[in-house]
Amino acid sequence: MIHILVGQLAADNLKAAIELDENLQGDIVVLQDTLGIGPLSSEEELSFDALRTQFWSQLQAEPVIECKDEETIKQTLERALAEEEPLCFWLGPCVTDVMAYYWLLPYFKPHPGVLHTINIIGLPFLNEKGQLFYPQSFSQIPAKEFTKTKRLLKEVSPAEYETEGDEWGRLIAEQTWVRIYEGGKKIISKDVHHYDALIKSSLTAEFQKGSKVLNEAQKKCTQTLSHLFLEWRLRQMIAQEQMTVNGDTSKTLREFEVKKVAEPAASSEAEVVDQV
Repeated sequence: MIHILVGQLAADNLKAAIELDENLQGDIVVLQDTLGIGPLSSEEELSFDALRTQFWSQLQAEPVIECKDEETIKQTLERALAEEEPLCFWLGPCVTDVMAYYWLLPYFKPHPGVLHTINIIGLPFLNEKGQLFYPQSFSQIPAKEFTKTKRLLKEVSPAEYETEGDEWGRLIAEQTWVRIYEGGKKIISKDVHHYDALIKSSLTAEFQKGSKVLNEAQKKCTQTLSHLFLEWRLRQMIAQEQMTVNGDTSKTLREFEVKKVAEPAASSEAEVVDQV
C-alpha cells in the first residue's frame, strides 16, 4: 500500500502509527500544496506545478516555495501501476484534503481499482487527554487513534468517479482564489476578499502588532488556511488604506502596528440657541 496525505504533520502522525500497528505498513507520499487558495488554471502555458509555484511566490518571494505535487503524483501513479500496488488517500473534513481528493480523481479515473480512501469525515476520535473530538485533519489525530481508521479503507468506485469526477472541472471554471469547506465533500468558491472580514474583526481601536492581528484572525478561522495568504491579504488591505498603520510595512509583521481606521465624527446638526 502507498499512502497519500496532505501536509507533513499528518504524514508524521501516520509514521508514528505504523510503528504501533504493522497493518498500516506502507510508503508515505506527502502532498505539500494547499489547494483551498490560489488559482487552479491559467491562460499561460504553465504546468500545474509551475502555476502553483508562481502563486506562492506572489505571496512570499523568499524563501521560494516550489510546488512538485503534480510531478509527485504522476511518478507515484506510474509506480503503483508498474508494481500493482494500491494507493490510499487519507481524506479528512477540511478544504485542503477535499480539494486534493478532487484534484486526484482525474489522474486515477483511467485506472479503476487503484485509488482507495480512508475517509474520516464526520467521525469522532479521542485526543491525547482521552476526550472525544471531531478532527479537521489527520495532523490533529494522535498516532494511537490511527489504528481505528484501517477498517475505513475503501476503493473509489466507478459511481464516485462519475458523480464526483466533474467537481475539479467545476472548481477550475469558477476561477476564484478562495475555496471553503462546507461539510461532507462540499466545496464552495469565494472571491479573493473572503477572509478580509476576519482580519478586520481582529483589529481594535488601539495599535497592535501586525503579527498579533494575524494570529487572532487565524484563531477565528474555521478553515485550514495558510498564514501566508492571510498575511498577503493584510498587506493588500494596508495598501488600500483599510486600516491605520504605525511603522514600516516593508518589514516583518512584528515590526509594524495596525489599528482600525478612526471613524469620522458624526456630523450633528448645529445646536442653535436663540438668544432673546
